[in-house]
Amino acid sequence: MARSETFFIRAQVETDVTSEERQEVEIDLGAYVNLGLKQSTLLRVHSIQQQICDSQGLVPTIDGASGAGVHRYAFCNSAITTKRYIDTADPKSMPQLNDDATMYSAAVVGENANTDVDNGQYTHDTDIAPQHMMSGYLVGVDNLYLYAAADDAFAETVFVNVLLECTLESATQSNAVALALSQQ
Repeated sequence: MARSETFFIRAQVETDVTSEERQEVEIDLGAYVNLGLKQSTLLRVHSIQQQICDSQGLVPTIDGASGAGVHRYAFCNSAITTKRYIDTADPKSMPQLNDDATMYSAAVVGENANTDVDNGQYTHDTDIAPQHMMSGYLVGVDNLYLYAAADDAFAETVFVNVLLECTLESATQSNAVALALSQQ
């Protein structure tokens, strides 16, 4: 099988700003990845787009600052992994890029300098989400896992949406080596 046409996989995870704990959504790849005995099909992710929003698709609001000259900061982290991330010691921890199973990580910080609930100002300087991967990220597992956590400075539930641009390709000796090296 030669490379297929590009297609998109979408997923959404809803954060729990009250507990600030990591939330998980499983992305089923069973319809795409086939690790058969005769012919195996792998998924290659070429780019990942991320949206952080409220339930209406708008920028999430941040609680007001406690007084003049005081700023209120809110954060939201997200990650996609090829293995389930389990850290029972700290349910607020997030997968990091130094873990072989992590293929994507992003963080955004918002700031509200007003004393009322406002959308504030957002930056992505803490962790720039990848927009394009030169050769793509080869996936040979049945599921991906989307994680997100947001803190209680948000005045509403925060949603993290991702869009993965993908193609399918046959397993070869060279991409099997690439999978082995990426520790999937």
